[in-house]
Amino acid sequence: MGSARLAEATSFDRDEGRSIDRPLHPVSWRRQAPVLSRVSPRGLLAGYGAAVGLRASVHAEVSSALKQRYRALDAVLTDSGTSALILALRKIVRPGGTVAYPAYGCIDLTTAALGAGVRVRLYDLDPATLSPDLDSVRAVVSRGVDAIVVAHLYGYPADTVGVTKIADDHGIPVIEDAAQGAGGALFGALLGSIGHVSILSFGRGKGTTAGGGGALLVRTPALADWASSVRSDLEIGSRGGTEVVSLTAQRLLSHPYLYRLPSSIPGLKIGEMVYRPPGSPRAMSSASAAVLRWALLDEPRQISSRRVRANNLLARVSRSTQVQAVRPIPGGEPGFLRFALIDTRDSLTPCVELGILRGYPMTLAQHAQLAPLIAVGETAGPGSEFLRDRLFTVPTHFRVNQSDLVGLTNWLETPKG
Repeated sequence: MGSARLAEATSFDRDEGRSIDRPLHPVSWRRQAPVLSRVSPRGLLAGYGAAVGLRASVHAEVSSALKQRYRALDAVLTDSGTSALILALRKIVRPGGTVAYPAYGCIDLTTAALGAGVRVRLYDLDPATLSPDLDSVRAVVSRGVDAIVVAHLYGYPADTVGVTKIADDHGIPVIEDAAQGAGGALFGALLGSIGHVSILSFGRGKGTTAGGGGALLVRTPALADWASSVRSDLEIGSRGGTEVVSLTAQRLLSHPYLYRLPSSIPGLKIGEMVYRPPGSPRAMSSASAAVLRWALLDEPRQISSRRVRANNLLARVSRSTQVQAVRPIPGGEPGFLRFALIDTRDSLTPCVELGILRGYPMTLAQHAQLAPLIAVGETAGPGSEFLRDRLFTVPTHFRVNQSDLVGLTNWLETPKG
């Protein structure tokens, strides 16, 4: 084993406190969460204190930390990443105007378009990288749009720089949706620090969680003035008791030997793509801001941990003839919210016990709620349809251990039944 591989294995072993050679013991009760972020006891304690009114607001402190980290002139804390995107679209896209969306992505894009009342055109993605197909971006710009949304998927960098060059030639602003940025970087710039406007999310399925909340980041003086007025006009957020209780439950029930309990309750719809109607954007809750203050301190360790696991996964996947790992674009360093791979032979099925799931089951062109807003003639494109049919994602979080890696190998060798 080379020194680099040995360092990776040693880090993986030390972080988990488990033997590298630990075999897989097939226990039917065990189930791995697809996505999970650490929630520290001190963060939860701060959240509970804020929820019951025993701690002063830390919104200004968290906003300042985000401005510095993401090279922004202002950072408005919202109740969700979707709310932040709604606010950005309302400001940047003229009334009745049109935004360009990636044809494959989170259903919250649909919610934001509805909340902002904008029309939608679609551009395609390159399935090998999850990044925009720049020829498709040029084509959608030629059809007429007022703004372009670029979304990073699963922590893999989308070519925000390439899209911005095209947009700048036409005087079109770029909204960077870094809700799934997860600490990834592009040419050394943290995902979420590149677009004219950027969106962050701190929900429970994100790389850094506060139980809820999002942020709207702006980088021009004019938008900074607007952001200041938006902050003043936002509806007051809740104390956040629900968020901190949910985070406590996550901390307790996310263990692989307990996770089957919540994941087996149909009403929770864990791991499913769920449409949520748009609401009125509000400020981030007091509890979420308090938790986020501590979560941001732990973020570098989580990113490093996910990358170690991704390298271990890549070593396993590279020996398979049935799958191909999604590769980062040149200059990109993924944050690996999840490890993404393509089923090249259409021969695999999900394995919920290991948290190995398909990607989004529909393109945006298939979202029933979005259909009335999609411009006539817009289609998803072959790359996005290929991702819908062939993309799988694998957990990279801190509870993934050597047994899960062995299980992945077994899964790769098991053909579709």
